[in-house]
Amino acid sequence: MCGIAGIWRVDRGDTGDRERIARMADVLRHRGPDDFGYLLAESAGSGIQAGQSLAAAFVPDLLLASRRLSITDLSPDGRQPISNEAGDIFVVFNGAIHNYVELRAELEARGHVFHSRTDTEVIVHAYEAWGEECARRFNGMWAYAIWDQRKRRLVLSRDRFGIKPLYVAWSGRTLYFASEMKAILAAGEVKATADLAGIARYIADGELDAARSTLFAGIMPVRAAHNVVISREGVREAPYWSYRDRSGNYDFAHPEETFRELLGDSVRLRLRADVPTAIMISGGLDSTAIAAMATRQGTRLAGFTAVFGSFAADESHYARVAAEAFGLPWERVDYRGEDLVANLSEVGWHVEAPSYHSQVLPLWPLLKAVGREHKVVLEGQGADELLAGYPRYLRPYVRDELSSLRPANARATVERLVAAARASRGAAFGPLPGWLPRRRANGAELAHERILGREPAGLLEAWRQGQPPAEGSPLRGRLATALWRDHSRAHLPELLKFGDAISMAHSVETRLPFLDHRLVEFGFGLPTDYKLRGRTTKYLLRTALAADFPPEILARREKVGFRTPLGRWMKRARTDIREVLDSAETRQRSLFSTPALLDLMDHGRPGDRRRTELLFRCLSAELWYRRFIDADSR
Repeated sequence: MCGIAGIWRVDRGDTGDRERIARMADVLRHRGPDDFGYLLAESAGSGIQAGQSLAAAFVPDLLLASRRLSITDLSPDGRQPISNEAGDIFVVFNGAIHNYVELRAELEARGHVFHSRTDTEVIVHAYEAWGEECARRFNGMWAYAIWDQRKRRLVLSRDRFGIKPLYVAWSGRTLYFASEMKAILAAGEVKATADLAGIARYIADGELDAARSTLFAGIMPVRAAHNVVISREGVREAPYWSYRDRSGNYDFAHPEETFRELLGDSVRLRLRADVPTAIMISGGLDSTAIAAMATRQGTRLAGFTAVFGSFAADESHYARVAAEAFGLPWERVDYRGEDLVANLSEVGWHVEAPSYHSQVLPLWPLLKAVGREHKVVLEGQGADELLAGYPRYLRPYVRDELSSLRPANARATVERLVAAARASRGAAFGPLPGWLPRRRANGAELAHERILGREPAGLLEAWRQGQPPAEGSPLRGRLATALWRDHSRAHLPELLKFGDAISMAHSVETRLPFLDHRLVEFGFGLPTDYKLRGRTTKYLLRTALAADFPPEILARREKVGFRTPLGRWMKRARTDIREVLDSAETRQRSLFSTPALLDLMDHGRPGDRRRTELLFRCLSAELWYRRFIDADSR
């Protein structure tokens, strides 16, 4: 796990670029506090050097930087950039190639010589062997940059699900890229300019579109599952994986056995590390499954759980049950929201966006606690979008069931619908009649009509009018499509962005067993009946690991999620929040209608979660604007 950055000035070198790349690397120090290194090269000449010195006898036009968090092979042999034997192909890399042991053996059999035990070195030799398509052979999470001095080209690649971030920006004919956008801004040529339409969409709809855009005009993410090849001839971007791919011959005839085998192997690979490993354990099915698989393989992880005092949705009891069942040392980390505004500002600096959800606030002290003695932590992210864990999936499930209703299957279908109706009691969208097609309920109308300032409201409307039709799903059925959209476009990419940023702020690598691409391919290849069956969510996970779950956890039917007492926190911070939202800065900026915003604060219905979340988004957006846009303009 590292932070990476780079500059390619396509026309000619600039003597100031060595200072720029040093500033970019320094901004990423929290991602890699253990080591650092640079590559300086003449992209059209013969000058090239790698090391920790920025002094060179030539003026480089291609510069790469790495900040290293040492996890595999802690020796100096793992220092990046790492090259091939000939010293003409170099890589800087952020992430983890979990199957590096197997790939190394295959590459050594082909004659490749290794000088370290790192997974990073596997990338450069895999590229030599298979070209840019080597990404298809990796099991893991990554964002890497390969400089190929032979072919005079730069290859950028991002993992299949976008777990690891990578951003690019152009200033004229100069390319900047980095693990974080603030590193691009630190170079000084790309200015922090807000995408007001994106901010308005976030405030109105609560969406950030992290998979395809950012809130900085001119800075874009490299898309998940894509390679980008840059040369003097131009830029070529292409996918190397899709949700239709099958990387193995999966046994769909025996789904429980296959799922269990794939999850167990995913956990086995993600336990590979030369440093202590922990687990974020909630007491839900996902983290408990990971703990069970790790324990069966002889690894006892240290457990960490976020708690919120006397909050009704506190799941720490179940987390304790799981920890005791598997003999895990366990620590509760309490968050009470006492410095909400300051915490939100600090989180926003690392996330580089307004906070998607209030769960980022307790994640901050939780991962800080993990980072005191651990560099790696396992987490259950990705299971809900793969296995239909959220209550909102009941609606497309019911519509699929109604569409499939035939005389021959009427009895079984009706039984499943009745069970689902019982499960829906207390769900966000209400009982069965609420599952019929309807408009999404959120704060959009309120935000658009009253809260947003005139300019961002107009830009939001123009953006909506100009949007092309939604991308078609590669899968059939309403539930399968909803899962695919959440997994690839809407929900999961935003969670991954926040999770990576907060863990790396504390120099911790988060590993996600449910995002092993084999498990995802198998899961999306199964009928949705294995995910949601009547009132039973995550049906396959429950049946495949039934013998491993503590009975009290297996019996749980409600999906609590990572809920927080946001209303309580914001009430406690009311004076600080008002000071921000009623300030001269906020009024002059005109992102919001301040009178409407204050009226919502003072006269909104107490306990209205939509109102609370809207105020939270407005506060987050204003704090983000101050940290990035205002600071860059001074």
